[in-house]
Amino acid sequence: MNKTILVIDDNLTVCLMLKSWLVKKGFNVDTASHAEEAKEKVRESPYDMILSDIMMPDTDGFAFLKWVKKYDPDILVIMMTGFADIDSAVEAMKNGAVDYISKPIDPEKLFNKIDEAFLKLEISNRNNPAKNDYITPPDEDYKQLFRQLNNTAENNTHLLILGDRGTGKFSAVKYIYEKGINGSKPLVCLDANDIVSKKSNKSQIKEGKLKLKEKFENAKGGLFYVREIDQLNNFLQDDLLKIITRQSRDEEFTQVILSSEKKPEDLQKILIPKLYNLIIEDCVILPSLKGRAQQIIFFATHFLRFANFTLNKEITEIDPVIQKQLVEYDWPGNIQELKNIIIKAALLTEESVIKADLIDDLFNYEKSKDESQKPIKGSIQSLRKEYYEKEKICQALELAKGNKTMAASILNIDRKTLYNKIKLYNVKV
Repeated sequence: MNKTILVIDDNLTVCLMLKSWLVKKGFNVDTASHAEEAKEKVRESPYDMILSDIMMPDTDGFAFLKWVKKYDPDILVIMMTGFADIDSAVEAMKNGAVDYISKPIDPEKLFNKIDEAFLKLEISNRNNPAKNDYITPPDEDYKQLFRQLNNTAENNTHLLILGDRGTGKFSAVKYIYEKGINGSKPLVCLDANDIVSKKSNKSQIKEGKLKLKEKFENAKGGLFYVREIDQLNNFLQDDLLKIITRQSRDEEFTQVILSSEKKPEDLQKILIPKLYNLIIEDCVILPSLKGRAQQIIFFATHFLRFANFTLNKEITEIDPVIQKQLVEYDWPGNIQELKNIIIKAALLTEESVIKADLIDDLFNYEKSKDESQKPIKGSIQSLRKEYYEKEKICQALELAKGNKTMAASILNIDRKTLYNKIKLYNVKV
């Protein structure tokens, strides 16, 4: 996927020149002429990099740089200036810039700096000890699961993933995508609840069919993931069956992965027979976390490494009282709920040990939130989906203290999807 860069300079000629150079190199480019315009664009789009002039008409570039690193620390920033002095370079790097370039800008020098910055980021991410949530705990169930996931990735075959809420269905999809042969092609996700309900009228069914087709076309040659297939009505199930069975094994072949929280016997009653019989042949069932003491501590340690890396902390230990509570808890939200608790514990810890006095904050917090995280039914079912999602996003941002990388991880979505949802629901950050 092409990187997106924002160029900020009050000189329109400079903006257009840099945009022309960068577009030719395959980047997506936006421009802004002053800091307020740039902030508005940053709020709306998850830029990979910003090229910013130090001298701005409404503020200085250093103040803007500080704002960017606070708003979204994952954005790389290269500062530009007409005054090539060492003091400005040092100041820019202190405030979080990855590099510094003086005007007039040499295009080859600029491209080299951009490539170096993205390479450093790639190496940093690769060295992240908790880059992928899907790791192998010491358990035969998980080892067997990974053999199935690896086989799916290597052979580029379709798959049905079943599992309770929070067991890691989307993490399994990302694992297959990253391990598979389609890494350079798109990963497109579709939530069945988003396209049509089972009681839809003809017009809504037609719209749902078009959206299903559009999403699949967007995934051409890559991976198409459909969540909660049990929510599809019979018309869309039939369309999905055609999508899966009518493909040719050519360079545009698209791997399809489906998931559901239903048990196989319940799913059989919901899906049309041809679709069920086709997908049940290649099916994995993800383990629940309750009662798996060794796996709970394993995942907790893994998520603590992730929190340390992302939050720049050095927490080395979890108090035995907390560990005991982790093991004895029922985990209705499974791995995702455990991850949220460990992240909150890390955010509340300033020393090297997650202490026992946090136990009420952690588990009372999660239990109160858990009622709103159970499968949508009863009173929650009466809430519109967008209000429910907006509430979850606000909770994640609050829990992560505005850190969007961490909030996206809590929600188990990528950073760009989080930006899109923040914009869609008009969430105030």
